[in-house]
Amino acid sequence: MGILWALVSVVLVSGAQLLLRAAMLSLPPVADVTALFWHLIQFKPGTGLLFLGLCGYVASMACWFCALKRIPLAKAYALLSLSYITVWVAALLLQNEAFSWTGLAGVLLVMAGVTTIFAPVRR
Repeated sequence: MGILWALVSVVLVSGAQLLLRAAMLSLPPVADVTALFWHLIQFKPGTGLLFLGLCGYVASMACWFCALKRIPLAKAYALLSLSYITVWVAALLLQNEAFSWTGLAGVLLVMAGVTTIFAPVRR
């Protein structure tokens, strides 16, 4: 059951990161605090995405808490690293992010690490 909680957390945090990226592209620059504040108060485009992204992070933290009650931190953390892969692939497919070989190398390293941690131990 702990692995399920961790995987739900991965989905939620990945979705939250994509929503926050989309929000930041449509909100005024953070350096202009006054414009950002009025943009958010008037619920202009991007505000809803920002709110949903933040809610996704909160829900992910709740799932993470439930996962840590049931599985060791080393395994839960390895599963959480799958969000890097999920976000990278989703950004490529959904947000027209440019492909990079360094991104692919990072994904392969994360996959190798997760596979190593979850590989059966021979004694």
